[in-house]
Amino acid sequence: MTNLSQPEVEHRDLANKLAESYRREGYDVIIGPMPTDLPFELGRYRPDLLVRKEQGGFLIKVKSKADRLSLDELSSVADEVKKHDGWRFLLVTSQDVASEGLPGKDDQAASWDEISNRLDHARRLAETGDSEAAFLILWISLEKLLRIHARQAAIPVERLSPSIMIRQLYSLGELSIRQFDLALECQRTRNQLVHGFPAGDLSSSTHKLSALLSDLLSEWSASNTPT
Repeated sequence: MTNLSQPEVEHRDLANKLAESYRREGYDVIIGPMPTDLPFELGRYRPDLLVRKEQGGFLIKVKSKADRLSLDELSSVADEVKKHDGWRFLLVTSQDVASEGLPGKDDQAASWDEISNRLDHARRLAETGDSEAAFLILWISLEKLLRIHARQAAIPVERLSPSIMIRQLYSLGELSIRQFDLALECQRTRNQLVHGFPAGDLSSSTHKLSALLSDLLSEWSASNTPT
């Protein structure tokens, strides 16, 4: 019997757990599918799971850890899978923020209009002096926006933490250096705020976050429609 390393054990256990969860929901699942099992050609790439129901399903890459991700190949695969109706590529890790429900099946994507309405609501709160509530609404909206755009751009990071999403979107050219720096600055403010520490000039931070969200919403919604 081959001795597996700890990362290999974690990878196997996560893949098996996912497979069992999909099967309970009526999906057909193949762990480690062969090229002939795949519904379309993916070159030399092999997903860890093939999850099928009726005319579509998910091709899933499983990773025990979300750090040290190399997304160039995964983004290319996700972009190819996106071309086929009913199919979606997913990256699932043990560090996913979205830990409830089945990946892909129970994901609830926000809409551009929802985020725009949240932005307007936060601005009204800021005008009344409630910067704390305004900032938190804006931050939640930014996370939703990052996840929408990642999914639309076939960058499979929408289930990961905001810090990983921000860095990966920047590394792939989806965020400018100014947007990247501002997003990280706002995340530091968010962390201070939710853990009960002084957050500095919250009114200024709220204004910066509002401007960042507005810029990204305008930029990304002009070329994408959530699915």
